[in-house]
Amino acid sequence: MTAKPNLLAALASGAVLGFLPGLTGVGGGIFLSPLLLFMGWATFKQTAGTSSAFILLNSAAGLLGHVSSVQSLPPAAFVWALAAVLGGIVGSEIGLRRLAEVALRRLLALVLVIAGLKLIWARR
Repeated sequence: MTAKPNLLAALASGAVLGFLPGLTGVGGGIFLSPLLLFMGWATFKQTAGTSSAFILLNSAAGLLGHVSSVQSLPPAAFVWALAAVLGGIVGSEIGLRRLAEVALRRLLALVLVIAGLKLIWARR
């Protein structure tokens, strides 16, 4: 069962979701997933789909920003894009049809721990 988000809470969350990724250099999906689950705004599977769409749009915006500023892409960009699309297709299939929800929860927890460790120990 999910709760309908309060408009003010949703707007404040959106502002924070825009600010934190810019501040930390980590994609916003890593913050969106726990928020949706903790606030009860989405089920686990809804969270996975919403976060995937959010990450895709965020990545596309970042790519457009990069291209507009430097006017080029790395030579391997097409290969990386193809790998990302194929990985997304395979991951979606496995997540929707093959893994139990408890396994998906554990994978999300692992990703969040890795992201947290990266933030703590990453050197710039």
